[in-house]
Amino acid sequence: MVTKLEGLRVVVTGAATGIGRATALHLLAEGARVALWDRNRDALNEALAAFGDHAAAAVAVDADVSSAASVQAAFAQTVQALGGVDAAFNNAGIGAPSVPIEQIDEADYDAVLGVNLKGVWLCMREQIRHFKAHGGGVIVNNASVAGLVGLATQAAYSAAKHGVIGLTKVAAVEGAAAGIRVNAICPGAVMTPILAHLEQAGIDQRVLASMSPQNRIADPAEIARVVAFLLSDAASFVTGAAVPVDGGWTAQ
Repeated sequence: MVTKLEGLRVVVTGAATGIGRATALHLLAEGARVALWDRNRDALNEALAAFGDHAAAAVAVDADVSSAASVQAAFAQTVQALGGVDAAFNNAGIGAPSVPIEQIDEADYDAVLGVNLKGVWLCMREQIRHFKAHGGGVIVNNASVAGLVGLATQAAYSAAKHGVIGLTKVAAVEGAAAGIRVNAICPGAVMTPILAHLEQAGIDQRVLASMSPQNRIADPAEIARVVAFLLSDAASFVTGAAVPVDGGWTAQ
């Protein structure tokens, strides 16, 4: 697979850990310039330190994607630092307590929807405005297998991820004439901090691994490669798709 990412100016949200961090590093290694957005400055600094020489093409940006003011400020800072934005990976997300739907706390529900769904919309709003003014661009949103199927005890998370896929499809249809492509990825079990959140709720890694025919948990770098493909011109005729990256979980 050939993906040309040299010089691409990319926003990656939730870039300090997990899939976001792995994707940022992959894009930097392929020659992209990357704005790493996260609300955890210490974790951002740790990521940049770990990137070594690649960090020279990266900029760290404090951003809370659930806040319109924060997203607007972060986007303006990014445009100033990179000279513009060509692509974005809207990845920031938080886990949800594993409880039946009738036991969900309202504050937990609002927090999950605020980051995982509203946050994607707020980021896309800035990105699409910029892309329409500058000849197009590419967006990849991080949904989940939980956006394709219902996960028991994960109603808020699943609702948010289903919503991300809906936003992705609408944006793809609306943006096509302006040269904007928008896709979503739907990862299965991946070794990330959110996975640790599920483990704390008593969901064993072996159970999560067994959900896919490959019977394993993915490394974040495996997801990063799919994101890079969708951001590249190699995926020029792919838009409005919700791409499972789940080891066959949703094929069953």
